[in-house]
Amino acid sequence: MSSEKVVADTPISLEDPGLHEAIVPSATASAGLDALVEAHLAAALALGRARGTVAYRRVYLAQLVAWLHERGITTAQRVTPAILEEYLAHLRGRVTDYNRPAPSPLSVKTLAAEASVLRSFFAWLAKRHLVLFNPAETLVLGDRTAPLPKTVLTESEVQALLAAPKLDAVGVRDRAILETLYSTSLRRAELCGLDLYDLDAAGELVRVRQGKGRKDRYVPVGAHALAALRRYIHHARPGLAAAPKEPALFVAAFTGRRLNVKTLNLLVRKHGEAAGIAKRVTPHVLRHTCATHLLQGGADLRHVQAILGHASIATTQIYTRVAVEDLVAVHRRSHPRRSLKVVERRAPEGVSSRQVPPWTQR
Repeated sequence: MSSEKVVADTPISLEDPGLHEAIVPSATASAGLDALVEAHLAAALALGRARGTVAYRRVYLAQLVAWLHERGITTAQRVTPAILEEYLAHLRGRVTDYNRPAPSPLSVKTLAAEASVLRSFFAWLAKRHLVLFNPAETLVLGDRTAPLPKTVLTESEVQALLAAPKLDAVGVRDRAILETLYSTSLRRAELCGLDLYDLDAAGELVRVRQGKGRKDRYVPVGAHALAALRRYIHHARPGLAAAPKEPALFVAAFTGRRLNVKTLNLLVRKHGEAAGIAKRVTPHVLRHTCATHLLQGGADLRHVQAILGHASIATTQIYTRVAVEDLVAVHRRSHPRRSLKVVERRAPEGVSSRQVPPWTQR
């Protein structure tokens, strides 16, 4: 990804000061909050944290520092647990319209993420004796239970989406992208980071280099996705790539260089609308959809975990809670008593039906 790109769906530039330097600035107890935040972020980069993760931390901490400055607090030593609780209350009352159809309060997940960043920052300061204690240690992070995926496409919706791109060079590229996303369940940055040599067509695999957590993995690619990829590589990509030696697998139509996540978001959403799908379609929706359909088709949870690149199987288990309707249908088809006729028993004379225990009304 070029240095001018941004994290998708956020206004955070990856070229913010200090993001590319792993040299931790010197930090002293007398340093201002801004300097301490810079030192903390540089230390996070030195530990191998992803640039996107550091960028989000920068935004959250900048919001805190600005709020503290408004109250005349310019040093970390003056921050107390009560002040941080007040700040979290301030966040709970905030309303935002960023990336939303209408203004709404911050989600529980966002609030928990903000609190987690505060705890990490002040724990870092306390470990280096820049504050006497961690004032964020007792912050309540909120409910961090993994939520159900908000949107999962049906198989018919997936077919409509895959058929939406045109038959020109850009359409052939887009069809290959959509097929790959649905077949592999890759994250946005993982798909944009693919190079030509990451595709092993003979082995029906794609190699993800430095995925989330900076881990490599191999992901199977289905026959339909491979066919779309071959069509794109042989017939569309040569006319789109800026140079014959361009390493990126997927290139942008305008620049001929590596596709970025912002353009990926736009093209997926555009084809979702063209397909007449009422749901908001994003690359992450296709990731959710792939995982859900794999499990519905009988895939083992551990295998789905490996495909998704989840460090913990607990993260993958959210997909087992998605298709509740499917579970009900399976129960109705499979339970031994499914064909028994239910006979309603009448209440004895003089006894109200309300007085009869429900388990006896058969």
